[in-house]
Amino acid sequence: MSNIVNLLPVILVAAGALVSLAAEPFVKDDNKHKVLPWVASFFIALAVGAYYLTTNDTFMDLYAMDPIRRVLGASVLLCAFLGISSLQWTLGHEKFKGGEAYGLLMLATAGALLMTQSIDFLALYLGMELSSFPIYALVGLRRKDVNANEGAFKYFVSGAIFSVIFLYGVALIYGATGSTHIFASVIAGRGLLYGLGVLLALFALLFKAGAAPVHFWVADVYTGASVAVTGFMAAVVKVGALAALGTLWLGSLVTRIGSAPAWNLAEQVTIHSENKSLFYVIVVVSLLSMAIGAFGGLAQKSIRRIMAYSAVMNAGFIVIGLLLPDYATEGTVQMGAMYYFLITYAIGSAGALAGIAYLAGKDDKNETLEDIQGRGRKRPYVAVATTVCLASLAGMPPVAGFLAKFTLFTDALSGGLGIIAAIAFGLSLVAAVFYLRIAFVLFMPLKAECACKCCCGKNTAFAYLLRFAVTLAAIALIFIGIFPKYALIV
Repeated sequence: MSNIVNLLPVILVAAGALVSLAAEPFVKDDNKHKVLPWVASFFIALAVGAYYLTTNDTFMDLYAMDPIRRVLGASVLLCAFLGISSLQWTLGHEKFKGGEAYGLLMLATAGALLMTQSIDFLALYLGMELSSFPIYALVGLRRKDVNANEGAFKYFVSGAIFSVIFLYGVALIYGATGSTHIFASVIAGRGLLYGLGVLLALFALLFKAGAAPVHFWVADVYTGASVAVTGFMAAVVKVGALAALGTLWLGSLVTRIGSAPAWNLAEQVTIHSENKSLFYVIVVVSLLSMAIGAFGGLAQKSIRRIMAYSAVMNAGFIVIGLLLPDYATEGTVQMGAMYYFLITYAIGSAGALAGIAYLAGKDDKNETLEDIQGRGRKRPYVAVATTVCLASLAGMPPVAGFLAKFTLFTDALSGGLGIIAAIAFGLSLVAAVFYLRIAFVLFMPLKAECACKCCCGKNTAFAYLLRFAVTLAAIALIFIGIFPKYALIV
């Protein structure tokens, strides 16, 4: 029980959620968005500090902690902080009377943290549902907005369906192993049952990550949600889902040589019995996601829809890491490059969308490329930090996104995946167009009709957290780009 300290960050975030929800009725409507975000941010800061107390070990064979999970958890907390700050800005300007959004966001964060640490299917399912249900409510927070209602309904229905698919896969895996532990041994003669269960669970996690061909919900849900919630979903949910996907991949396909436990995501592992069919599944998912995301994003004018297709495309890039450094020929897997890419994507997308939330005006009415033109000239501080995040997503040096793409693509090239690496590189250049287009229009000359009043200068009490958070995201991307050893664990 001494290893319960590894769950301390989750406990602190959950405690922050409960405190925020409990305090909400006792805070005046005018002060809810001035007080509750700071309360939530305080618990986020405590949770970040708690990672210094964690050890590389498991807790009751349900949750694990290792260097990669520690960095993933810290990135989830940074993205949650970005979500809190942008929600404060959005809801404060809309004069939203309720303050429950901050507690819901913290509960979703706790669920994502549990997903990053789970090594048991039931523990993983608990994290998945804890992260999902609050987000259903956050997407539909604007109750009178038709797009928000549509997005919440679609996300709830499709999320429920894939939760059932995940549970059905877990049931098959339990029948094949006699255990819900992800690393349980398969009973003789039940390999086919186990493989089918893994495939179902795999696609349920790919749905959560927004990868093709189960990406159909992404664009509508991202558009229906506020820009602040979209940034949170694009980062935190994807980190939780892909961390769980990596654990499932190790548990189902590989075994560690020697005595080191297979749950340690930082360790290089060796294939126990190579599975070509799952190899081709990952390749197809990767290629479909990259192509649909890159070309779909080019046609969009709404920044939320651009970032939705960005999420699909980057899911395709990231799952390449499941096959590195050389799954195809030598049977070795080490996912440090994959998770470094995931961290840079999460921080970049959350930071960029937090900045767009600041510049988009009340009700996010000015979040299209045309409407946001020139707003960076009026608010250069946040616009520059937002541009750094967009540059990271585009893969431009010296920001971390460049090193993440370089590491992933070169590892794929040296691991016998040269064609996939070449396609990924080409599509990343296509995607860079729509990232840099956003940055370009931010600093274009103001339109003649842009003499209208901008809400960015009003209610600065709502702006302090957001300015600090977006700046912190930009600094973090530059820092781990120059000093990758703090996030690239190989």
